[in-house]
Amino acid sequence: MESRVIESLGEYMEVISQIAGKGENEYKDSPKVLWFRGLSHVNHSLLPSLYRSDIKIEGNRSIRAYSAMHYAEDIRTQHYNAKNYHFFVKEPSSRVEWLEVMQHHGVRTRAMDWSESAIHSLMFALEPFFDDRKYRDEERRNTVPCVWILEPGMLNKKIFEYLTDDKIISAIFSEVDWKTKDKMERMLKAYKSDSAYFESRGTHHIDYIVNLSSINDEILRDRIRIEKLLASGEVIHPYYYMLARIYSDGLILDELRLPPLAVVHPYHSERIKAQKGVFTIFPFYKKSEEESFKYLAINQDAMEYNEFAKKYLHKIVIRNPQKIAYELMAGGINVSWLYPEMPIVSNEIEFHRIY
Repeated sequence: MESRVIESLGEYMEVISQIAGKGENEYKDSPKVLWFRGLSHVNHSLLPSLYRSDIKIEGNRSIRAYSAMHYAEDIRTQHYNAKNYHFFVKEPSSRVEWLEVMQHHGVRTRAMDWSESAIHSLMFALEPFFDDRKYRDEERRNTVPCVWILEPGMLNKKIFEYLTDDKIISAIFSEVDWKTKDKMERMLKAYKSDSAYFESRGTHHIDYIVNLSSINDEILRDRIRIEKLLASGEVIHPYYYMLARIYSDGLILDELRLPPLAVVHPYHSERIKAQKGVFTIFPFYKKSEEESFKYLAINQDAMEYNEFAKKYLHKIVIRNPQKIAYELMAGGINVSWLYPEMPIVSNEIEFHRIY
């Protein structure tokens, strides 16, 4: 995992430009799509709020187990839905969409928010230096901000590759009526051998980055029909079906720790739209057997410790945060970029300074 230290806004943009153009890329005039997550301290892990609790999924559960972690998500979603339904012009259509909304309003979920904007994420990292009332001087002195960078397409491509594991295929597709096992094996073998199902010259920059809610909606509308058509190799990509079963429905898979899935969602608020919000959805992980890591304050569920995810992560450490915050404000960028509500805009009139 690559880590860089920067001291100016110009250095920050230069590092991002280098990452976007790094690696083999036949489209030299088209930078990689990158996602960003700004944190106020470099030691904060890439871990969703629900996984910071003590709720665990025991290691001896079967593939279709309903665990305490599933319940923790369900009960939160049920109550949030009941008490906020009336605020939506168009209500979220699936569980993963509700998780997105809940995450943005402080409910613990297994969704973790990122941004498609490098500047918005830098603002999140430097927020203590723009707000003297929410943050104290002691917090500003002790913080070392950072911005994490994710290559979402490459991460999801790796997930698609691991979904070819025979154990996962057998576990998930055993619920589909294939008539004969040979039919299932022939269909999946064809998908394994042809990357054209995942890649296109016209959309190479967004290949593999999925709208999980849309996929889930299609399955939920008519699951029986979808399963029949899936068995015939029609209508829905079999790997999309697998993603929905793992990341939306929450199947627990043995002997494989899949990384979080990078997804785009419909915007359900002006705030999420302004922040150019995107998400990683974590699967339901089993309890880790490595107890020794607890004494090192390391949570193995965090993305930076996942053996697959960390290959597509980069970290930018900010050495001179006050200077960079000043450069942003001098360029007309302020906290209202993150929170486009009337009180925030009003505050910008009265508090136009760096702390």
